[in-house]
Amino acid sequence: MEIHSGVGASLRPSPAPVADSSGGATRQQETASTAGRESGENAQPHPVEQPEQTPPPEELRLIEQLRQRDREVRMHEQAHVAAGGRYVTGGPSYTYQTGPDGRQYAIGGEVQIDTSEEADPAATLEKAETVLRAALAPAEPSGQDQRVAAQARAMQIEAQREMRVLEQADQEMRRMEGEASAARADANAQDTNAAGMQEPGAERDRLERRIAGFFAPARSAEQINQFA
Repeated sequence: MEIHSGVGASLRPSPAPVADSSGGATRQQETASTAGRESGENAQPHPVEQPEQTPPPEELRLIEQLRQRDREVRMHEQAHVAAGGRYVTGGPSYTYQTGPDGRQYAIGGEVQIDTSEEADPAATLEKAETVLRAALAPAEPSGQDQRVAAQARAMQIEAQREMRVLEQADQEMRRMEGEASAARADANAQDTNAAGMQEPGAERDRLERRIAGFFAPARSAEQINQFA
């Protein structure tokens, strides 16, 4: 039976429970379950704090190895820089590896150093000695360090050879200058002796002329007075 109210809406009595084909659940229960799901979907979840997890032992070992390698690499390259001084042209630059903790660790590095020859052999020798010290400065020089050291030794030997050649040339030049100076001194002495030998001869000529004058014929009084 229908009852009409004064608001114009049709109100029906609640339906009787109807068994659900899936297992006897009523339609009311299904409606309540649906409402529960909707309220659960609209509910805000509460944040749950996750405990900080400790990395596995193998990751911890790898991180420690990377830290140790990073320290060794940086000390190695800084030793090159400190010993290379003004001949270091670049670096140090590093090669990095990302660890399990997300950090960057240096696993390799390099330093650029000038190994060209100078115009002066003495300056080249000084540079070669500095490069040699820089190459062997780390506690454990690498293979590349040893190759640079060998190059510096070769440059050192060549500079020493050039310095010996220049020194010999300088000594020869001084010897030749000494001989030339001695030759000039001998020539001057000979000229002086020759001039000294000519003066006694001229004196003898004057004496002979004076002696001859005593034996010359007597001159007239006029001539004598003229030369008196």
